[in-house]
Amino acid sequence: MKKLDYLSRGQIQRLHDLGGDRNARRVLNNMSEFIASFRGDTGESNFYLNKTGRERVGSDVVRQKSTQVNHYLMRNDYYIRFKPDDWKNEMKLSVKDVVTVIPDSYFLLQLRRHFLEVDHLQHMVKNRDKIEKYKKLKSTSAVQDKLKYFPKLVWVTMTENRKKQLLDWCEGLETVVYTWDEIK
Repeated sequence: MKKLDYLSRGQIQRLHDLGGDRNARRVLNNMSEFIASFRGDTGESNFYLNKTGRERVGSDVVRQKSTQVNHYLMRNDYYIRFKPDDWKNEMKLSVKDVVTVIPDSYFLLQLRRHFLEVDHLQHMVKNRDKIEKYKKLKSTSAVQDKLKYFPKLVWVTMTENRKKQLLDWCEGLETVVYTWDEIK
């Protein structure tokens, strides 16, 4: 939970091979001293580290019940499905006085760097603006000078229509777009 912020019970089951629901509930109940939970939109419980849990694992990031939890869960489903290396959440990338981008995640998968963006019911104008920032970042060649290539941009979104729109806007960037259902 330190790495992924919030996890649903189902995600914890998949991530740690806990088997059935009953076993997962037993394991999570045994961890109740370190975690807090709330019910999500789907009725499934979502978990995060409480104060004792944060102290135990050395985390300074305070999480509480959030209406934005699905954004985190979508990001986590990508992580669980593809198991990338060197996963960093919300890492700031800047070219001074030109552009700053904060991807939802920055990671290594199959010996290649990727940016992950999660689109959970965000206004499409914000998504288009973010894509323009990536294009501007690419045009500076700052990332390519370090890596010898520009990372692949990965999106996770809610619908096929949003998927198509994101792909159209990302022309000129190496991009792949998944719907949440495709990666769960």
